[in-house]
Formats: sequence, C-alpha cells, structure tokens
Amino acid sequence: MKILVIEDNAEIMSILEYLLEEEGYEVVSCTDGSSVNNLHNINPDLILLDELLPGVKGSSLCKEIKAKETTRHIPIVIISAVPGLSEIANDCGADGHIEKPFNIDNLTTVIKGLIR
Repeated sequence: MKILVIEDNAEIMSILEYLLEEEGYEVVSCTDGSSVNNLHNINPDLILLDELLPGVKGSSLCKEIKAKETTRHIPIVIISAVPGLSEIANDCGADGHIEKPFNIDNLTTVIKGLIR
C-alpha cells in the first residue's frame, strides 16, 4: 500500500515517513502541492495532506482531487494544528483529519480504517 505524504515541515515529514514505513507502507513524500498534478503516476492508496503548505492550502488541494473523477476515490486525511480542522476537513471533502501534535496510535487507526 502506498501513501503520499504532502508536508512542508521536514521534521514532521521524517517522523511520518518512519512511522508509516514501520507499519509496512510505501511512502512517497512531497513538500508542496506539486505532486497533485502527478497523482496518476504516483497512484497512492491514501494521501496525508498538511493544511498549511507554501502558497496553497491543503483543503484547496483536497477539493481539487475530489473534484476529478479519476482521483476522487483516493482517501485523503488532512493533518494540521489549525483551529477548526474538523470543519475544514468536512468542507473540503476529506475522508478524515488528524490534529497536530498527533498520537501515533490514532494516526495508524485512521489510516487503517481508510485503507483496506
């Protein structure tokens, strides 16, 4: 199973990569939203998407992904410390959200619930 992680914080990215690889997932990392234009080649089973990225909000990318018939099936989890994350995730069509700082068990539970 492949997870695309879009996160601009290098420390958080490293933690996510380590945790997900320990769980047996293949991880593709990106520090901005540019990978969204290449989803057909990446073909992720799930996207972990930070809300605050350079020049774009993760929720805007989520709406873009969910609007396309070829990518709307990909589960998206918004991760952030911004207030109102639950509402942001619901409004953009995300399949889940995780608040930073995140609990490792919660992270893996949410992912396993969306990837079968």
